[in-house]
Amino acid sequence: MNFIEAIKKYKPINEQEKSDKKIILDYIDNFYENILTRENQIAHMTSSGLILNKTLDKILMIHHNIYNTWTWTGGHADGDSDMLKVALKEAKEETGLLDVFH
Repeated sequence: MNFIEAIKKYKPINEQEKSDKKIILDYIDNFYENILTRENQIAHMTSSGLILNKTLDKILMIHHNIYNTWTWTGGHADGDSDMLKVALKEAKEETGLLDVFH
């Protein structure tokens, strides 16, 4: 499933999410030529994920130097429409882990 289909399939849990979903899909329709790249400076696609241990009681966080805060892994799509692939690539790059799976 591509990222647009995933967004369309998402079922909002409240009116705010319903409105956000419409705005996101409208924006993608209007700016599809560069929605996957940083060339679009207003909004572009990113992907992130949570890295949990096997017992699901710990999460791996990374320090984000630009914002000086702790966060989960993730990054820019940079032209790739496979958001799972982007999230896995970013997780490996940002943590040094060799085996990251979903």
